[in-house]
Amino acid sequence: MTLHQLGSTEFGTVAPNSVLVAVDLSRTSLRAADYAAGLACRSGVAVIGVYVRHHHSLVSSAPGVAVYAQGAETELAQQAGDYLAESADRLGTEHSFAVLDGSPVAAIRHLARELQASALVVGAAEQWPRRRFGSLAVRLARTAPCPVIIVP
Repeated sequence: MTLHQLGSTEFGTVAPNSVLVAVDLSRTSLRAADYAAGLACRSGVAVIGVYVRHHHSLVSSAPGVAVYAQGAETELAQQAGDYLAESADRLGTEHSFAVLDGSPVAAIRHLARELQASALVVGAAEQWPRRRFGSLAVRLARTAPCPVIIVP
């Protein structure tokens, strides 16, 4: 896993009084980021955002495409971190952002466990196949080590 700090909370320390939020720039994840920042502000704790880069086998089989995809993922992660930072700064809430590699469910679950987060906030799936057959939010709600709030 790779962690990139974009905010003011230092990683490598336990943050039992923090709110973890998954941000991927979808409409529901942006609402989740705003909700998490507000929750953290009302609770007087830090908000920690996470973006997970999931590399598909088709992308890794074509070197030229892999370089482009990695650059695009890095740009998306930066934009997600900037959005969370803006939302947290507007509320005066301490914040950090992590960029992880791997399976989104496993990476987010591992980070929540490692930081001993108080709550995990995720956006609901927008496409009906994901809602019907198991979204990231539902899988995290079943297996996360802390309460999960799913924002529509």
